[in-house]
Amino acid sequence: MQLRGVRPGGPFLLFLIGAILFLLHGELGADGDEGVGVAPQDWVLVRIAETEPTFYSFPAGQVLGELAERAFPRLSARLAAGCRDLKLEAGTEIFLGAAEASGEQGCLVAPLPERSRYLMGIPLNVNRSGVEDLEMLAGIGPSLAERIVAVRMRNGPFSAAEDLTSVPGISRSLVEKIKGRICFSM
Repeated sequence: MQLRGVRPGGPFLLFLIGAILFLLHGELGADGDEGVGVAPQDWVLVRIAETEPTFYSFPAGQVLGELAERAFPRLSARLAAGCRDLKLEAGTEIFLGAAEASGEQGCLVAPLPERSRYLMGIPLNVNRSGVEDLEMLAGIGPSLAERIVAVRMRNGPFSAAEDLTSVPGISRSLVEKIKGRICFSM
């Protein structure tokens, strides 16, 4: 397998890459049927001090050490053991930096912003999404997105798609339409 890296030059390029992945993945125009679920693309964003952040694709089950050996061999040898064994998850951002005094490279892993993850084909997390993120869902406009956020703030996180029917203006048919494109984990 050949390693592919893409260097974003700014927010626009990051958005463009996500949009391309979204379109290539066939999500556009899907009806949201239960069986139409889309598997996430296996992409991570790696940030290393003093270099441009880079997207990398990887096969399922790969660990960070394997990616590091191919993508940045000079750094790979200094990668901390805990980082080497870190299983890569699609839609995450990995920060690599020097660990305290040891000279080893430590790592910090965080999910990419919800908008980026959704454009990569990963379901939108309703409990972490802002108004603008929620507006990407079919049938959700600005006022409905604001109501979702308000109900979440007032009542706490949603635990299932059916909980969205407690938001004024959300019908069961709308929930069925977006069900395959949303998730609720914290």
